[in-house]
Amino acid sequence: MKIKKALLVALMILGLCGISHAQSSLGQTTVSAAISIGPAGAASGLGSTTYQTLVTLASGTGVNLAINGQPTTFLYIDQELFGVVSNPTGTTYSVLRAQQGTKASAHASGTMVLIQTVSPTLGGFSGSGGLQPTDPPIGGACTAANTLVTPWVNIITSAQWLCSTITGTWVPGWNNPYGAPEAKVTTAVASAAGQVTPSGPLFHITGALAITGFLIPVGFNATAAGGGCFTVIPDGTFTWTTANNIAIAGTAVVNVLLSFCWDATNSKWVPSYVMA
Repeated sequence: MKIKKALLVALMILGLCGISHAQSSLGQTTVSAAISIGPAGAASGLGSTTYQTLVTLASGTGVNLAINGQPTTFLYIDQELFGVVSNPTGTTYSVLRAQQGTKASAHASGTMVLIQTVSPTLGGFSGSGGLQPTDPPIGGACTAANTLVTPWVNIITSAQWLCSTITGTWVPGWNNPYGAPEAKVTTAVASAAGQVTPSGPLFHITGALAITGFLIPVGFNATAAGGGCFTVIPDGTFTWTTANNIAIAGTAVVNVLLSFCWDATNSKWVPSYVMA
């Protein structure tokens, strides 16, 4: 029995190693019930010694429970990091508030949540990418294949970073003050007769197929309180339609910058120009 138990523990550790040390993306969902700071802090985020410690998510995909009281999954919501402890019911989780130097605050229902599972026994948040307390070296070299988790998110400022396959360096991602007007290109995306996923705030789109919509990339806040834009450099005269989530149809002009901004009111991408 002791041998079996030891083997089970070893397998669990190896499983966590695979999660933490293989290239992957952060998980993403939303809060499905408002989170208060506690009775004394109300909505201000100040003055409370009793925190609300239950978080209800729209989806529990990618959320693991603590091992021997040590959180392995962390939720990042509005510059606050939560450590998941247990699962009382459904997609409601008992959590530790204000982890890793972040500050507790109130969070509205529908707020974006980023999810990362780490291995406390094998370095926790060490490595490149994922939820980190600092920025990467700005302009520092990186290799996408060796990036453990994407995007890199500074949990103190919420600025996101991507490892560009074009420049081989860390470049600004979503919600990053360094992103405009000095954005750097990320991976080129091929046009498709369907929906495509933006690779970052600035990238090339190749080909001339009819794009029917843009999928929401990990880290982009497309909630009712969110928003943002991305800009593409057309390499071909691709078109876009209104079949899914683009507000108005149009045709790209080669080498003329084209931006799409998220309209949270109508849940649509709005283009910066339309060519007949």
